[in-house]
Order: sequence, then structure tokens, then C-alpha cells
Amino acid sequence: FKEDYMFKKTKLALMALIAITFSIAQDNTIDINKKKLEISKTDVVFKVKGMVCSFCAQGLQKSLSKLSYIDKKNYTKGVKVDLKDQVTIISTKEGAKVDHQLAVKKIIDAGYNVEAAYYNPTGTKVEQISLETNDSKKGKHKKHGMNHKHKG
Repeated sequence: FKEDYMFKKTKLALMALIAITFSIAQDNTIDINKKKLEISKTDVVFKVKGMVCSFCAQGLQKSLSKLSYIDKKNYTKGVKVDLKDQVTIISTKEGAKVDHQLAVKKIIDAGYNVEAAYYNPTGTKVEQISLETNDSKKGKHKKHGMNHKHKG
């Protein structure tokens, strides 16, 4: 009887632990284009429209990697651009003061539209960043001579 009781108690404790872990994991993720994206404490995620080629991605990476709070040890010089899902992720230095609006401005200045931005300041819950731009979060992409149409 004691073994049966201990087994049930252990089973309940494990189920509670799994439920807590699952709920915390859910708070670290967002849905973008029907895909779950996990955001770490040092990442900032931007949903960006208008990027269509690798030259678009390289130009945006170069511009964002110049920000002082970017951790260049992660991704490509601290910036990951996913053309397929229209997502840009910046990796920030632990403890750095991050100016989200400056990053948004850099993306807009590169000619892209910022639809949403997210970060995980505590490492346990993703929050949406309020986008405060005078030009309605829209940029005009400067064509770079590649033979394709830009959607920006």
C-alpha cells in the first residue's frame, strides 16, 4: 500500500513538473507564419516584410550589426535574417541597454516594413514591442540592381 501511494505521489509531482515546464516553454514562443519561434532572453525578433533575396538579407544584417548592443558572436555578426518567413532576429549582449526603436528605424531605413517586434526580457515570457515610428513602420526599399521585384 505504501509503495502504491508513493508511486501515485511521484507520478502526480512529475505531471505537475511537466505541465509547468510546458507552460513556461509556451511563454517563450510566438507564432509567426504558422511556425513556433522560441525567443531567448537576449534575442529580439522582428516580423519584416519586403525582403526577397540574399542581397536584401546581407544589407539588413550589415546595418543592424553596427548597433552597439548587438552580440556579434551569435548568428551572422549578431543578426539572423530568414527570407522565407520574413523574420529578422538580433542577438543582444547580456545586460546591454537595448534601443528597440533604433533597430526598427534601421530596418525601415533599409526599406522594409516592420509588422511586429517581440522580446523576452525576463527569459520566461515573450512581450510585444510597441512600434513608435512616425512613418507608420514602412520603408521604401532601395533597389540594388538585382533582377527581381521588391515587395517593400
